[in-house]
Amino acid sequence: MTRENARLGTSAAPPLDASLHTTLPVAVYETLLTTVADYALIATDGDGRVTLWNQAATDVFGWSAERMLGRSVADIFTPDDRAAGRVEEEMVTAIREGRAADNRWLLRADGTTFFARGELVPLRDASGFQIGFLKILRDRTDEEISRLELAASRERLQFALDACALIGTWDWLLPQDLIYADARFANLYGVDETRAAGGLPIEAYLHGIHRDDQARVGAAIEATLASGGEFAAEYRTVRTDGAVRWVHARGRCFLNDAGRPVRFPGAVVDITHDKLRERRQDALLRLGDEGEFGEAIDYTLKALHLLGETLEIGRVGYATVDPTETYATIVGEWTAPGLEPLSGRKRIADFGSSLVEALQTGLTVIEDVRTDPITHDGSQAWQAIGSLSMINLSVREGGRLQVILYLHHTSPRIWPSDEIGFIREVLNRAWTYSRRRTAERSLIETEARLRLAHEAAEIGSFDYDLETGDMVCDARCREIFGLGVDVAVTYAQTLRPLIHPNDLDRVQGAVRRAMKAPTERSFDLVFRMSGHDDGRARTVHASGQCVVADGAAVRIVCAVRDVTKAKEAEERQALLTRELQHRVKNTLAMVNALANQTMRRAASAQDGLAAFSARLIALGHAHDILTQTSWTSAPIEAIVSQTLATHGDGGERIAWSGPDIRLTARQSLALALALHELATNAAKYGALSNETGRVRIAWRIGLGAARESLRFEWCESGGPPVVAPDRKGFGSRLIEQSLAAEFGGEVVVSYDPAGLLCTIEADLQLDPEDAVLPSALGEG
Repeated sequence: MTRENARLGTSAAPPLDASLHTTLPVAVYETLLTTVADYALIATDGDGRVTLWNQAATDVFGWSAERMLGRSVADIFTPDDRAAGRVEEEMVTAIREGRAADNRWLLRADGTTFFARGELVPLRDASGFQIGFLKILRDRTDEEISRLELAASRERLQFALDACALIGTWDWLLPQDLIYADARFANLYGVDETRAAGGLPIEAYLHGIHRDDQARVGAAIEATLASGGEFAAEYRTVRTDGAVRWVHARGRCFLNDAGRPVRFPGAVVDITHDKLRERRQDALLRLGDEGEFGEAIDYTLKALHLLGETLEIGRVGYATVDPTETYATIVGEWTAPGLEPLSGRKRIADFGSSLVEALQTGLTVIEDVRTDPITHDGSQAWQAIGSLSMINLSVREGGRLQVILYLHHTSPRIWPSDEIGFIREVLNRAWTYSRRRTAERSLIETEARLRLAHEAAEIGSFDYDLETGDMVCDARCREIFGLGVDVAVTYAQTLRPLIHPNDLDRVQGAVRRAMKAPTERSFDLVFRMSGHDDGRARTVHASGQCVVADGAAVRIVCAVRDVTKAKEAEERQALLTRELQHRVKNTLAMVNALANQTMRRAASAQDGLAAFSARLIALGHAHDILTQTSWTSAPIEAIVSQTLATHGDGGERIAWSGPDIRLTARQSLALALALHELATNAAKYGALSNETGRVRIAWRIGLGAARESLRFEWCESGGPPVVAPDRKGFGSRLIEQSLAAEFGGEVVVSYDPAGLLCTIEADLQLDPEDAVLPSALGEG
């Protein structure tokens, strides 16, 4: 600083030692002292040396004025900011722009940090000559933490919305007629997501509503704007690619004190999947409604018709396959308007040289016939019939293909698993009703084909006469229920005792409700039961329909499927998920404990990080071994060899021997960490710190009081004279306390001048429970 750099004399208004020390002019000092007493004031010369440090700065930072005057202002910056040149950057900005924002984390005398908000401005003398800088700031840590928590909360909400890709949100500001919407909302209405985020008028979204729904939705919006309150509606939207989606919109209109609408936020949920499911359910009900189609209806063609209309595809049909599996002959088919039906005999290989082989599997799903390996060499044949995507359900009997049920679409298409399940369900329903009609219409061949298709879907069925109590079960149903061919079946004496007691009330309740329902007299259940003959537990999926006469249910026709393997797979997945959660929590807790204990006792952050990394590596080696044994036990030699592999500079100077002994998971982790600490200590101060020292590790089995005992020794020799430490650090505690706790025995560390000796004596045990951390890690 220049000519104004003389220290203030004792004539300044407040005593110099009472509040601040400065070399600034008296007028500057008095102004700062009287007007910004609640702010930390730090003045520096042009080189960043502190020349002013008021009492507020002392209160905030913890350094006294005497300590800070003359020191570099960089001392209050964090090491990262100093390394990044933030101190110089602030000064340059302040000179160039007249001020520089100072919103950052700063360092206190005790090494902790706080968040400060303030500014750095240049200081000039009366002639305008720059003489230094003035930093004015306040502690705003609580405010910053609140801001970060709010941002994190918003981020979690956004993550939740992103995870549920079916939800979109909007916020309509009525005075400006601007709707601010996220990308999901904009996409549903065919609006550019970038423009949507910047705000668009309501008209931009009304165009995205299906034209058949626009008037109804517009009227509902107007009614909500007039009265305020909640808005809810279901309607269709049209995306940019022309795809129609069903949405459920729900929002709330807020009115001001004058009763005028000011804000209208809300959210939409894509319910297309639910609508399609309802449509499929309706199709299944129509399939069972005999009156709608008349008494003479061919139920096979009815099923094809419903499949095609419900799935909105090009064609559905079925064909028989000749004995050589070369040709398929079209038997029945439904096609969408404008598409020419297939007829006659088709050579299967023309549609793909490996298609016949694929049909042998029972289910063939092709999303694009032009690119799929099964059909790509027959793409010309597919395009000739106007089909680019397909599903084939094939039936084998007598070791060869008999029937193919095919579903084609005119463009590439994804076939979700629920649609495939719907196709199987339609086949089941169609077969059930056709079976009753075929006897009346003498369509034996049609009934046989439908039965084969039903078997391909692995579904059985039964017909229950509510008046007589008799049940007629097909062969597949008997197999599912574990019933022999000769077993007479009734509900009360045969089927009901097989249902699991915990599921019986639910099953009977659902059937009773279906019988009494005014319209949709159907049920869909999954329940547990035991096989009649073998007693084997199984899980069954049953879908039934009540047959009504004179307004009352007289029969129940039900399709059943054995879903035991699927349920077991779900339970195994749940078990694996819980086990993974358990392992991850334990591992994270152990890593957290290691970090806390290591960093708390480290001389510096760098030393702490190095020690922590080395301990993690040792822990990782133990984890590798335990993973190979599914976390039940680990051989002691593997723990020793892999843990000491990271201390390779010991070479042949570290030797070990002993019998094959397996340790529990907790013992393995504790021993790995202890060996790492012993080896690290030996390399720094013990036998491995010079060129002549040796380490011998040995373990053996002896006879204890009640069971076999283990004696494990770590013995050093040839190193510098050993001196017992003045205090025990984390490593010593980890060796002595953790090993003793996890082995359930005694651990002794002897500081013999000739070499350190560590011994473990404990009874052998094999308890695979590993839910508890090594004891020393759990202590503060």
